[in-house]
Amino acid sequence: MNKKASMELGINAIVILIIALALLGLAMAFITNLFKSGQGKLGSLIARTDLPVHADASNQLVFDNADITAKVGTNSNVIVSVYNDKFSQTSPVNLSIADCTNPTGDHPEITLSSLEQKIPLGTDAGYKAILTIPGGDSISTGNYICTVQATDGSAIVSQQLFVNVVT
Repeated sequence: MNKKASMELGINAIVILIIALALLGLAMAFITNLFKSGQGKLGSLIARTDLPVHADASNQLVFDNADITAKVGTNSNVIVSVYNDKFSQTSPVNLSIADCTNPTGDHPEITLSSLEQKIPLGTDAGYKAILTIPGGDSISTGNYICTVQATDGSAIVSQQLFVNVVT
């Protein structure tokens, strides 16, 4: 038996084992960093799933339902998504109804109430809003087309919404 040969074999095995453990450590560090970065991206995707619609640069104001039926003197919930490519990032954006009309030319005081919020540039934000139909004789039943606008005081984005008022 040659003791020098068996000693070399043992040292080679130890060197290979150390290199393998180093490569395993590097691979584990890479995979851990990959999962950490993916977790942040996945978290932002999950946070946006509560909004059923999303606005984008080509469609900057989107409703969850563009046809709303509401009774005279009641409120209806509306979900709106607004995309920011022109609003100031420091000024809050609010929603309102600019005007409503029907085929006979009536202009009732239908209102839209929501909280204002700041929207980062290049992203959209969701609004939960309340559409209020006035009561009494101030509004007649039928179809109305309303212009909803989002503004920060300087820039305005608008979109139209159908409102069917029933008794």
